[in-house]
Amino acid sequence: MIKLKFKILGTLALVGAIGIECTSLVKPATAQTAASLAYHLQQAGAQMYSASWCPVCRRQIQVFGDAFSQVPYIECYPNGRNGTFNSQCEKAGIESFPTWVIGGRTYSGMMSIQQLANISNYGTPSDTSDKRKVCNYKTDLIFYERNPQMLGRKISSSQSSLANEWSGIRRNIRGCQ
Repeated sequence: MIKLKFKILGTLALVGAIGIECTSLVKPATAQTAASLAYHLQQAGAQMYSASWCPVCRRQIQVFGDAFSQVPYIECYPNGRNGTFNSQCEKAGIESFPTWVIGGRTYSGMMSIQQLANISNYGTPSDTSDKRKVCNYKTDLIFYERNPQMLGRKISSSQSSLANEWSGIRRNIRGCQ
């Protein structure tokens, strides 16, 4: 009887853990994480191939929230489900949606923010030979984490506090000065 209770409890714990892991795939990222990862994916030359009618693709987009507008995205069926297949998608060999191409490798299916961060070496610029580029890259990541609303926008002259914040971040990163 006691062994049966432990088996039931163990099974429930396993089912609960699997359920938690599955829900984390569709859990939206914080705006800060999504914004800085979107910036990083742009810099890394990543591409997301998708179809607007694909329900899994819509969930992938929801993971990024507002920051998705900055994710490098290619619509494979620009004229709808019955339209023609985009030639870019054909050249890339896309067979399912969503498909990510990151660092020359192809990854099919829904990806969590953590998976995309790991695959794309989030936090590491693609070109580490230019010290100034590395510094600006790291500064931008921190800036967008703190100011996700600024992703994809230029800082205007009336936003001098943001320009000062960016400069302050840059001064505080080791090796930038």
